[in-house]
Amino acid sequence: MAAALFIIFLAAVVLGIPICFSLLISASVSLIAFSDTPMVFIIQKIFTSLDSFSMMAIPFFMIAGGLFDKGGVSKRLVDFANSLVGWLPGGLAIVTFVASAFFGAISGSASATVAAIGSIMLPFLLEEGYSLKFSLATIASAGFLGIIIPPSIPMVIYSIAASTNVGDVFTGGFIPGIMLVIAMSVYALIYGRKHIKVTRKFDIREVWRTFKGAIWALIMPVIILGGIYGGIFTPTEAAGVACVYGLFVGFVVYRELNLKKLFEIMKSAVSSTSMIMMIIACATVFATVLTREMIPQMICKWIMNVAQNQLQFMAMVMVLLFIVGMFLDAAPAVMILTPILTPAIEAFGISKIAFGVIMIVNLGIGLVTPPVGMNLYVAASLKKAGVEDVVCKHLWCYILCCLVVLALLVLFPGIVTFLPNLMK
Repeated sequence: MAAALFIIFLAAVVLGIPICFSLLISASVSLIAFSDTPMVFIIQKIFTSLDSFSMMAIPFFMIAGGLFDKGGVSKRLVDFANSLVGWLPGGLAIVTFVASAFFGAISGSASATVAAIGSIMLPFLLEEGYSLKFSLATIASAGFLGIIIPPSIPMVIYSIAASTNVGDVFTGGFIPGIMLVIAMSVYALIYGRKHIKVTRKFDIREVWRTFKGAIWALIMPVIILGGIYGGIFTPTEAAGVACVYGLFVGFVVYRELNLKKLFEIMKSAVSSTSMIMMIIACATVFATVLTREMIPQMICKWIMNVAQNQLQFMAMVMVLLFIVGMFLDAAPAVMILTPILTPAIEAFGISKIAFGVIMIVNLGIGLVTPPVGMNLYVAASLKKAGVEDVVCKHLWCYILCCLVVLALLVLFPGIVTFLPNLMK
């Protein structure tokens, strides 16, 4: 059954069948053809996989991200980031990273971050003299910060699959996210010193003015994490609070939301959530076959026989995740691989919180890695350019910067667990 599962899955992917249906078809055919499993079991598995209170956080965070984008928050975040670092060489590129980090703290989605921040930053980057390839590579790379800086939809999915605390995984993403911003900003700084002439100066009054405009967005993560750790609401309820807060800011504070925009936000959120939920449901059926065939246990046993220590295990898994991330989006990859790797994580005494954040950072790098990196296509669509305009030497330099950060997280997992431990 296991051989048939993977052969059918790979064949479906090669034929261009969407990933969720590739998972469902391969799992269903394997179960029906090689066992006496009735079709009703598969249908029940699909429904029960989504019957989780924690899953409600996904659509709410999707809606919250849309509310903050359409409600004028993304532009104010860009203005604030520009006042902070726009005066540096390569400043506008660094602004893209800082603004994406801020927006990631309210959207939880990589593609939403690329679209929201990229649509604002691209005209400014081109007008300032940055090349099209550098600009698109910068926007695509900055976008994956949306799933690293909490709240993060893949982090919610991982926490459910690994049975760990969502709030701890959220908090663990802050320092790695900041490290990624700094690492990619270093390359942008080097590029800026060589190619861009700086015309503006740092102005503390401008920082204060833009800070006042962006304050409503900046305090949202504080409300969310403060409420979770203060025991005021659960992570799932926190997503609902984010929506109410986004409605208040958009309609009352900035007054840039209207019913037409609200309808567009809901429509987009329903579409995105449906896609993610479908992937989760189909991946659960796929994981059921893996469990029945004891494939996680076999893989775990093989890895433990090959890897002599924790570092060797992590090195092997990082290579696996990097390859998987080149072809799969973060959500299905997390759903498929977490049940497989969890036994080995526990056997080697690795923190689930640290591993979850490191895993998502690795898969996030996959979002900007050819051939299937989602961010590449979203960034290219901003200028109606080809993906080849995004995949350039600048993109590979950004990927290298991110891999250096990933190596540091693997070598020093305490970087991830520092804040969660401090909050306890």
